[in-house]
Amino acid sequence: MPKLIDGANDALNVQALTSSEHHVVFPTLAGWWRFANRTAEAMMTLFEQGYTVEVAPLMRNLIGHAYAMHWLADNGEPAVFALAEASWKSKKNLLDNLVEVNWQLPAASVDIGEKPDFGFTTDEERKRHGQLLGELKNFMNMVKGYGDPMMYPIYRNLSSFSHTTDLTAGVYLQQAADGRLIVHQEAHTDRLADLCWMPIPLLQAASVISPMITGDPMKKLVTEACRDLGLPENLLPRRP
Repeated sequence: MPKLIDGANDALNVQALTSSEHHVVFPTLAGWWRFANRTAEAMMTLFEQGYTVEVAPLMRNLIGHAYAMHWLADNGEPAVFALAEASWKSKKNLLDNLVEVNWQLPAASVDIGEKPDFGFTTDEERKRHGQLLGELKNFMNMVKGYGDPMMYPIYRNLSSFSHTTDLTAGVYLQQAADGRLIVHQEAHTDRLADLCWMPIPLLQAASVISPMITGDPMKKLVTEACRDLGLPENLLPRRP
């Protein structure tokens, strides 16, 4: 995986696109790709230091971003519109929360602009926008849309360690035979599967953005990694 991450760093220094049509999605893809690679680096570092369940939220982020990258590249400008609306709604909700609790903010910091208007003129455009917005906001919709519903239980399991649940307590607890409660220093649940699974979303992310960059700089690395891991060369899901 270090080779993939190093290759991504080199590729992002080039930024020569194969086609002007990619300009609309490339900035977000580049940022998400950087986030995905640094997330993978953080996961490896934490595993090396003995952390396991604590890494699960990072794995959740990595999977979510890999799918979102594919979704954005696959749908182009309509997906950019959906992302813009989702971002505006998120800012609006945060602003409403701050106002509700009388949080004092500088006037300049609360201007989120008007709700985006994309000038849709047909029911078909509005319907597609709603579908894409639903896929972006709900991971279950995302994976079902790509005919990959089996990913959702995995995501839900990772989410159990990303939120306040009994699992985040239970992985450190053990009831001794004499009734004593033992609180372990480290989790007694093995999450090695997350580390083993981590290359797949990383490879998916690279497979999305590399063809957009002149020379497809990650193709050789992705092909070699898939071969070494016994994986199909094309890991990207397709809509049914």
